[in-house]
Amino acid sequence: MPTSLRIVMLALVLTLAACGAAPTSPVSPTTPPPAAPVSPTTPLTTTAPLTVTDAMGRQVSLTAIPQRIVSLAPSATEMLFAIGAGDRVVGDTKYCNYPPEAEALPKIGGYSASSISVESIVNLTPDLVVAGTVAQAPVVEALTKAGIPVVVFDPKSFEEVYANIQQLGALTGTSAKAEQVVAAMRVRIAAVTAKVATVAAAKRPSVFYEVFDEPLMTAAPNTFIGQMITLVGATSIFTDTGKDYPTVSAEAVILRNPDVIAGPNTHGDKLTTALVAQRPGWADLKAVTTKRIYLLTGDTVSRPGPRLADALEELAKALYPELFG
Repeated sequence: MPTSLRIVMLALVLTLAACGAAPTSPVSPTTPPPAAPVSPTTPLTTTAPLTVTDAMGRQVSLTAIPQRIVSLAPSATEMLFAIGAGDRVVGDTKYCNYPPEAEALPKIGGYSASSISVESIVNLTPDLVVAGTVAQAPVVEALTKAGIPVVVFDPKSFEEVYANIQQLGALTGTSAKAEQVVAAMRVRIAAVTAKVATVAAAKRPSVFYEVFDEPLMTAAPNTFIGQMITLVGATSIFTDTGKDYPTVSAEAVILRNPDVIAGPNTHGDKLTTALVAQRPGWADLKAVTTKRIYLLTGDTVSRPGPRLADALEELAKALYPELFG
């Protein structure tokens, strides 16, 4: 499959998993010296004018705190509302369904670049657009040419999600609230890892996380989904992949015989015990014979945003009900 097509398909998969299904690409933040352009990894407290380096390596400058914001991703929408800038969001995607106020906003299209209407965005006269993946680059380029500032987020780890929340707080003048959001996430995640630390090694399961079934795709340990598996003391059966969301073979899953199979509930029609057992050779998998197939809330587990703490708690409860019940 051509690389460009794989990237587009992968973006759609994680979005659809998160919305009603979909992954992201890596961010490479850098920490500049004081008074220089600030990167997403640095907690930002400066008010406008402000320059940041986004996930595409672009220098994005604002000369005033934005009052009209358009979001191009459910995760970005959730960040904006969480940090107290939701009342300034004037448009978002058809997949933006949380919080409820987000559903009532004008829609600018879907998540993939080809489904987004640049004209609709321009008509909303935003002074900031927040993109959710580098796969939206064609839209970013068009808006930049139209003179509209766009910052691109594309986090693949919890730390990068924290950094993006802090960055967005700085860009919107809500740094204090953004820091509170990050701090609350860290506290909840630390509580999970503290409990998991008491679990004996023999009771920590191996996991196959199914992002999609055709082609069969999983999440590598270096992604935010893979990081969740590690944080709850489990082990992905695919720790040896060099890609974030690789295509794997059914035979490889059979050979590695996971204790648990997990995936988003938006993929639930393919992840029932009965249907998984019908896959050639899968009926005897430990996860199938013990009925340890868990569906997690797609809107939280597939969105790199403020509700990742919810997703982590849900996964922990599924794996260790006696500890988190």
